[in-house]
Amino acid sequence: METVNWNSLPSLALHQVFTHLSPESRVAASSTCKHWRTALYHPQFWHSLVLDISSAGTSYAEVKSKVKHANKNLVTLVRDIHLAFDSRSTRCFELASSVVKALMGNQLLRNVDIELNHCELSKDEIFQYRWSIQNYFEFAILNVVQKGNIEGFSFGYFMFYYWNALIHMLSKYSCDSLQRLELAGLGPSIFNEESKTTCFNSTFDSMSSLINLKKLSLDLNSNTCKLLPALCSMSQLEILVLHIHNELDIDISDDIWADIKKYCPKLELRLTIINCHVVAKHLHTKLLRPSMPLTHLKVLFCNVMNIAVLHKLLDYRNTFQSLIWVDEQSMNPAGLLKGHWHFEPSADDIETNPLIILSWVCSKLTELVVLGYFIEPVDVCGIARLRGSNLKRYELLEEDICFHQPQTEMIYDEVVSDVSNWMDTNWKPLNKNNLFVSHSHYILKCISKDLTTKLDNN
Repeated sequence: METVNWNSLPSLALHQVFTHLSPESRVAASSTCKHWRTALYHPQFWHSLVLDISSAGTSYAEVKSKVKHANKNLVTLVRDIHLAFDSRSTRCFELASSVVKALMGNQLLRNVDIELNHCELSKDEIFQYRWSIQNYFEFAILNVVQKGNIEGFSFGYFMFYYWNALIHMLSKYSCDSLQRLELAGLGPSIFNEESKTTCFNSTFDSMSSLINLKKLSLDLNSNTCKLLPALCSMSQLEILVLHIHNELDIDISDDIWADIKKYCPKLELRLTIINCHVVAKHLHTKLLRPSMPLTHLKVLFCNVMNIAVLHKLLDYRNTFQSLIWVDEQSMNPAGLLKGHWHFEPSADDIETNPLIILSWVCSKLTELVVLGYFIEPVDVCGIARLRGSNLKRYELLEEDICFHQPQTEMIYDEVVSDVSNWMDTNWKPLNKNNLFVSHSHYILKCISKDLTTKLDNN
């Protein structure tokens, strides 16, 4: 019987063998010899790469070695890359920059997702960070996207400083392939928006050319407001996420939204107001328009419960799916008790909690989170009864439910039992002490779902 030299197995045959192995078994088999190790690094086996550059729980030397190995063997092979790093660490930032530079040699790249692990920085650290990302990181990214055929790009939780240039590059090299562009951030830019001197008409034309875009997220400001009409060219657009951090000095007319709705029939609008009292206070008059295809609204740490907004949401009864309104300690904590409106006046002139009306009228409502505002136990149960098992997420604070009001007869266990029965799940209110690590931490957790929502074909 002839002896088989497995080290000399033809590369094609070895590749076929590797295709039948699990990723773990493939890695184990690759330790057999150098020839088998080489077979491991075939593009088919490295469709995607998640690279987390963090010094937490491990030494910097180990992190550096991991990145060096990835840059040499993997980064040029992958189709999709998710790069996360600790933006507070200069060394981690330098390693992340080396990964982006290594991507220049990748001819297969289609999706680039950047995630900055920390968003709470001191002012000095922010400026130092921005200086670095402006001069090294973002310029390297702009060079990478020039390679073309990019299908998805996200820059997690910080506004991409040179977003105008990024849109130009993507329009020039990936206008037919780009389906996902996510630039919405956790907070406002510390730089003056007007300092980004670019030709508006050129940026508008570039945005309009992204006709195959299906998901877009932006920080809404005076510059990006002017780009909204460009969405009319994106007939396939399915998700639009807009973050608002500052008061807008420009009005968006209902005609603009009517046109967007006409030309983007599948569009879902997800609106998030973050740390901005004045926008939340005037949201119903300054921003919400009847023709908006609004499906999701988040109002996070704005220190106001605007009852008029809850009333205005009835305009979106056929599309509205999710309301998240969160304050750690509201300036008007009794808002949902004293802010009722008279929905159907009767002889008894009964006041109705606006959340009850919202749950009744908005037939697609599946998510309701209201934290920091008092609510009566009977209304807690009423919402669950109206929505039933269609309500997939229902979060209230135990401290906000008024079990100790003089006329309240329902006790904690009774409310928990009733809501659980109506929702057909095990439900109980949240405890405040275990909820807020920090405002930024909660906001990041809250918005991450919108910023990581995958398209059907991704």
